[in-house]
Amino acid sequence: MDNAAGVVRRLRPTSPWPFIAWGALFVTQLVSPDRVWSWLLVGLGALIVVAYLWARQLRDQVSAERRVFGAWVVAGDRLREQWTLTNRGWLPVLWARVRDYSEVPGYRVDRVETAPSTGARTWSTSGVCQRRGVFRLGPWDVEMADPVGFFRVTHHHPEVSTIMVYPRASHLPDLDLPRGRAPGRSTTADRAVEETILVGGLRAYAPGDPLRRIHWKASARHDEFMVREFDREPSGDLWLVLDMDATVQAGAEAEATQEYAVILAASLASQFLRQGERRAVGLLCSGRKPIHLPPGRGQGQLWRILEALALAEPAEGIPLEELLRQSGPTLGAGRTLVLVGLRALLSRQRIPSVSIEQGFPFSPIDKLKRRHTESRALAGFGRVIQVEVEEEV
Repeated sequence: MDNAAGVVRRLRPTSPWPFIAWGALFVTQLVSPDRVWSWLLVGLGALIVVAYLWARQLRDQVSAERRVFGAWVVAGDRLREQWTLTNRGWLPVLWARVRDYSEVPGYRVDRVETAPSTGARTWSTSGVCQRRGVFRLGPWDVEMADPVGFFRVTHHHPEVSTIMVYPRASHLPDLDLPRGRAPGRSTTADRAVEETILVGGLRAYAPGDPLRRIHWKASARHDEFMVREFDREPSGDLWLVLDMDATVQAGAEAEATQEYAVILAASLASQFLRQGERRAVGLLCSGRKPIHLPPGRGQGQLWRILEALALAEPAEGIPLEELLRQSGPTLGAGRTLVLVGLRALLSRQRIPSVSIEQGFPFSPIDKLKRRHTESRALAGFGRVIQVEVEEEV
């Protein structure tokens, strides 16, 4: 982030008293001349001039910049920035206080630093992004002063940028979802080698099967170990329907029902779209800004869903029943809907449901990947090229 443009530099007296004292000494010297008053008048005057010249150098010869590491952040990750304080003058910066007015929860960068004459000081700051959402970085100030504190210098950096904190996808318990129907595509009896969230059936345990696939209740009924099988090719699109009606939400901060709903929707989208599933996933969400994201496949669709979920906020408006009624014709036939909301509505409609209780131990998915383009300089050539980088968090 280039901070040279638009910086407002101010130099102000810290207090009027040094100037009042100098004026009083001047009047006293005129009324009752004495060598003591003369020395005090010259000494204080020289001190004010030196302090002013020092402060003016801090105003004109000192600059600061900040740079954000990484192009994106997921909730629970660290936001990292690098700061540089550069002094082009021949007098040192004895102290410089950085005041940041960013609104990222859990991220504080206020700090006091120094810089040598004709030198620079670089440091890094970091903080855990505790909540998903879109937050402001900036504006920020650098405050400095001369050694005796007669003058205060402020560099105000008004630029503001935004950072999106994506929701963190987590592992969920197995969900036995219906398959739906997809025109022109037949279902398959083949099973997935890797686990998905769609349970396709049960079979007897065979040597080499992972123990985590054992279905203990079914094993007790059959009096032998039974393991889950997972569908590799589900049919029909999957719609994630998120209830963001403020009138039915409860709890606060990380334990709020809307935060659980966002985590669940992000986790479902991640588990279907990251494991090579052929089923397209769409998102329907009520709230402050209703979302209707058509079904899609692949990593690109996953990040579109995560971005939409990062922006989702509750609002009083359309209840879930009305949202489904209005959107029904656009969802199409033969689709699978996963409703993330209060269980009462599902019970009234005799729709199978799974309850995630407060305090559920969400286990974050280890890594998410995303590609972006960075500018990099070629060593020894001074040429800047565009490089596509894949990041993991």
